[in-house]
Amino acid sequence: MSPKSPLHLTFLLFDGFSNMVLASAIEPLRAARDLSGQRLFSWQVCSLDGEAVQSSSRLQISVDLPLERVGATDALVLVSGYGMRNHLPRDAAQTVLRKARGLPLLCGLDTGAWLLARMGLLAGRRATIHWMEREALAEGFPEIMVVPDPYVADGNIVTCGGAQSVLSWSLDMIGTEAGEALRFDVANMFGRVMGRSTDPVEWQLPSRMTDAALPAALRRAITAMRETAEQPLPLPRIAEHAALSARSMDRLFHVHLGMSSGSYYRQIRLSHARALALETELTLGEIASRTGFSSSSTLARAYRNAFGETIRRSVAH
Repeated sequence: MSPKSPLHLTFLLFDGFSNMVLASAIEPLRAARDLSGQRLFSWQVCSLDGEAVQSSSRLQISVDLPLERVGATDALVLVSGYGMRNHLPRDAAQTVLRKARGLPLLCGLDTGAWLLARMGLLAGRRATIHWMEREALAEGFPEIMVVPDPYVADGNIVTCGGAQSVLSWSLDMIGTEAGEALRFDVANMFGRVMGRSTDPVEWQLPSRMTDAALPAALRRAITAMRETAEQPLPLPRIAEHAALSARSMDRLFHVHLGMSSGSYYRQIRLSHARALALETELTLGEIASRTGFSSSSTLARAYRNAFGETIRRSVAH
């Protein structure tokens, strides 16, 4: 019996992509090859024009070839982060659509779902995106059923949120292609110590840097804060979502995160304000309104106190 052909993936990178997202997709596949001694997966990296791509941390990443020269592949994986609203002019979108036609697998990682939506590929489907863009995706593309899952497979299209979601997808792909034993071995290499799951509450990672290491009630509070960043709720309402009293919730934030619940919520809103300033043409006043600040001056003052520079200067860097 001849060995199974490797699953060949083509990663299409866009400026502003996250290095961590790309690594979370590719490194488990590399580990699966190393641990199994078999060429289970292969991959190549491309850009629209074949030129190097700049990541969100301003690292220049060389690619193998331009998208136009991509030949036979099993999957086209769009990897984007910041700036996704400006990534696909009409001619580029047509090239992506042509290359994606008939493929067994088409993926959008991080904010890649936005690009798939722009091309009309998610109409009538379930999809997800990085949590900071979830409401914007649902608002901009009402024909899509946007869900908060770490990743979503609907037909031949997969959409993922951030790096941990991408890692979960990559591990599950290894399980599908090569079996659960190899998936478990690779998961252990990356600190994932529990079985298969697409529920973020069930992820069990040993590091305190991850939500899953926190008490379930605290995770519920954090999720509620993230999901209401554009329409902030009073803290007692957040506590209700977490099935806690406001005082107990605040105690959990102090014990596990070293800050008050109000400070953490403000931190989330300020991060979202930065993303809106970077990704949209909204005025400072509009951004303030969408992140729960009473005025543009209040937002500007809070941002400067938190980050030591103005919001516009931060975006310009």
